Amino acid sequence: MKLAVSHIPRIAGIILILAFLIEVMYDPISSVKHSLEVAQVRSEFPKALAKWSALEIKDYRFEIIGSAPSICEVSAIIQVKNDAVVKVETKDFSSQDSAVQILPPDQWANPDWGDEVFLCNYNHFTMTRIFDLLGRSLQNGPSTILKADFDPTFGFITDFSYGLYIGHGLLNPQINDWINSLSIKNFQVLD
Repeated sequence: MKLAVSHIPRIAGIILILAFLIEVMYDPISSVKHSLEVAQVRSEFPKALAKWSALEIKDYRFEIIGSAPSICEVSAIIQVKNDAVVKVETKDFSSQDSAVQILPPDQWANPDWGDEVFLCNYNHFTMTRIFDLLGRSLQNGPSTILKADFDPTFGFITDFSYGLYIGHGLLNPQINDWINSLSIKNFQVLD
């Protein structure tokens, strides 16, 4: 009986070493954390969409900063009327001296990417279409959702990151080059 008891610390030590090696090599903890974050977005999404829909806001303005790495960058003030983009003013928000430049409608979509890459077409930047993007992601590829935050007052999506999720372990390093993101600020309802 004493022999079996003396093996417990050794077995526990081996289990701890194996658990540590598995975490370092594959990082299952970040995968569990990611699953919990997706579950939270899945839980918050219907409430936020219901809040936004109930307000029936069709005319509004906001600033958007976004990136589809190596494809297109977005930095603009968007004006929406009747749930359609009517005005795009590009601006570099990282510089205080940056001038606003009105972008003509024929330049709203990147001719190389257009509808294929959501962030490369300014016509997509209505709250309805951004909600649709998140809804499709939740339905078709929930593991692609990396982050989604919602405005507490109006319900619209304030931050959204999506792309290829890979854990942080040594055998599957995190790849940041495939993460698309958008951030919405200074939302204003227009009369």
